[in-house]
Amino acid sequence: MKNLISLDSLTDIVSNSVGILIIFAVINLIHDNNKTYQLEIPLEHETDLSPVFFISKNDRILAIDTDTIFANATSQATSKAAANKRLFSLDYFGLLGKIDDKKGISFFARDTSEWPEFKEIEKRSSTLRDSLDKLDPTKQFAYFFVYDNTEDGSSSGSGFEAFRKTREYLKSRFIKSGWQPVNSESPANICSRSTSRRCVYQPSYLGGGKSGSNPNNSLNNENKSDNKAQ
Repeated sequence: MKNLISLDSLTDIVSNSVGILIIFAVINLIHDNNKTYQLEIPLEHETDLSPVFFISKNDRILAIDTDTIFANATSQATSKAAANKRLFSLDYFGLLGKIDDKKGISFFARDTSEWPEFKEIEKRSSTLRDSLDKLDPTKQFAYFFVYDNTEDGSSSGSGFEAFRKTREYLKSRFIKSGWQPVNSESPANICSRSTSRRCVYQPSYLGGGKSGSNPNNSLNNENKSDNKAQ
């Protein structure tokens, strides 16, 4: 019995980041709702790329226009709700906001009825696809705040399902992506590194393509193909 792995040893393995990666490497398939997904091990890494933020909830994806969000939040900064750290409307696709000295602006996503469905990625001309296609893989990466719960209004899966499909599309365009899980208790927030060490947004998934491929050449070739089709 002394040679068996004790509970303390198992705890040490799980609590160690290398041990976690080994476990993920062994368990390389996830079965959910009779679907099989190939698991890609995410590794956060530093980058000089700038994050472009998205919120994924139910079967919908919302691109966050930070300029509009911060402008609307600033106009609310003198209101009683903002001063008392209560929720207030950001006048942006049903998002509610809350200002915090350490967390910056927190976003609460309740009504997603006006958000684009992630299936719009399949359409060449759609609000969601246009937002994704504007990303420059040499300067930007996509960062997702993901709600993993499924509500009654969702017809095509959870926020993670929508994020996963969107990430695959971004990968095909050589665009890196990162993400973090959020919920009503721990909402999405955007803040500055100067206010808190936790305000770090990094990519964890690499862009796709063969080694040595030029993402710009790939995008140009795709545009040429589209022009021929027209």
